[in-house]
Amino acid sequence: MIKLVAFDIDGTFLRSDNTYDVECFEKIYRALQDKDIKVVVISGNQYAQLASFFPKHQEELIIVSENEALIFEGDKLLREAKIARTELEKVLDVLVSGDLENATTLCGLHSAYLLKSAPKQYKEEIAIYYHTLKEISNFQDLPEDDFVKLALLVPEEKTDQLLEKINQVTGQLVQAVSSGHGSINIIQRGVHKGSALEFLNRHFDISPQEMMAFGDGGNDLEMLAYVGHSYAMANAPEKVKKTAMYQALSDQESGVLEILERKVVKR
Repeated sequence: MIKLVAFDIDGTFLRSDNTYDVECFEKIYRALQDKDIKVVVISGNQYAQLASFFPKHQEELIIVSENEALIFEGDKLLREAKIARTELEKVLDVLVSGDLENATTLCGLHSAYLLKSAPKQYKEEIAIYYHTLKEISNFQDLPEDDFVKLALLVPEEKTDQLLEKINQVTGQLVQAVSSGHGSINIIQRGVHKGSALEFLNRHFDISPQEMMAFGDGGNDLEMLAYVGHSYAMANAPEKVKKTAMYQALSDQESGVLEILERKVVKR
């Protein structure tokens, strides 16, 4: 019996134009509520951005954000995996010495931060994913916040080299991971979608066999391996499809909603 469903956002739940079938979702969501099934939105994106897609249900949804460093149930913070200031400073020194500070977004509990000197194009792109965003003068005098992630956008061909360099400096507490297309996230080591669902397992006493999850990317692998009912989207790469037990229709075809309606709601 399914007691929890979790889905990634970009490339999984949302279509390529950042929309979804709202009418269909509302019907399915009500049915899930009637069955007392918890709904988890799980993504590397910012909480404010994720919540904006579900304005009617922000108080009930579980939203796992910032590469799973923050877990909210409604407006209640259940878990926060913040980066120690000493580790943060080490990473920032590497980024500044590599002239990467203008391609860096520092993600906190209350806001995301980028430099005033960052290029206009970068600011515009970042604003799509971070609805609460502030500009600061430098990364030496940081604002008061709990920082949970550093997000970089670099030329794709430099990703592997930079990952190795950062991971050499950070040691055991922080890790740099790639989410593809030149995107690098620096987070607390051991924090991923699988560990987020493991936390929810303990918090709600819901076993992995009672969980269903949907994903399309490399950062979904731990989640898909953890749950008892895992679906890769048709648009996912082969590695993701091999990890998941089943395959859903693509994001463009509302694959998540189709499976939920057919397998869980069972109209």
